[in-house]
Amino acid sequence: MALTNTDKKEVERIARKEMKDFITKPQFKNEIEKLIDLQIKNGRKSRSEIVDIVSKVMLELYKTFWFRRSMWQSEIKRVK
Repeated sequence: MALTNTDKKEVERIARKEMKDFITKPQFKNEIEKLIDLQIKNGRKSRSEIVDIVSKVMLELYKTFWFRRSMWQSEIKRVK
């Protein structure tokens, strides 16, 4: 028996809810923080990779803001 679209949507909804509940637990957060701290402390290589990723993200963010400045410029001008 195949799943209907309604069944698929219900499974997706349940999975999203379970994932959200799991991610918001302090245990999950603490475990992720430990892993990140361990990776950063392991050496300059991982630190340089983080710097590289952050710089690329910031560059893309800046480009996106610049290309779509017509969307947010008018909003900023209206604030007084």
